[in-house]
Amino acid sequence: MRPLIVCNFVTLDGCYEDATRTLAPLFEYQHPDYHADDGFDHATLSLLERAGTLLLAGRESARNNLRYWQGVLTDPGATDVRRAFARRIAQIEVVIVSDHLTPDDLTAFPNARAVRVADAPDTVRTLKGQPGGPLLILLSRLLWNDLLARGLVDELHLTTFPLLAGPGGTPLFTGRPPVQFRLIRSETFPGSGNVLSVYDVTRSEEHTSELQSPMYLV
Repeated sequence: MRPLIVCNFVTLDGCYEDATRTLAPLFEYQHPDYHADDGFDHATLSLLERAGTLLLAGRESARNNLRYWQGVLTDPGATDVRRAFARRIAQIEVVIVSDHLTPDDLTAFPNARAVRVADAPDTVRTLKGQPGGPLLILLSRLLWNDLLARGLVDELHLTTFPLLAGPGGTPLFTGRPPVQFRLIRSETFPGSGNVLSVYDVTRSEEHTSELQSPMYLV
């Protein structure tokens, strides 16, 4: 059975983004000792290189993500690790959860395909039963929160940034899913102050009722 691994970052106050729903303002008060550290990039690349399928959610967010990494391939200022990341993005099977993607949207991304929101849980179950490397979700917070509540997430890789989102920040988690977390590994990145925590995830057998349709961006 292929595991589903989630990789996301989180601020010290438990958020994914600030009140403006962007990331750049988070770094306004970054400590001056921390800059230009690519430890997080290397950790994420390691996950991507051993993964067999990448899952993304949302028509615009997924297309913007894929377009960004296409640009990195020809960016002379990109670091080696980010170029390697971009090359892997162009190779790996990409499954995008969206009700609004069209075939024309994916013309530039021959390694990507779309599945409908209602079909996402069953698609993930099917993919988990196929041979190959792990399934990987990078960011796509609402998608993996829904799959977490359904007992489909096997590992959670959270990198805590020494930053605060402040009032109005978007919480990383939605609700309180019936799951249990066991810390299996941690790593620190002295150049950034980031801390990676890797958790094994198990679902409580006492909570098996079917959830409603997922409610994330499509």
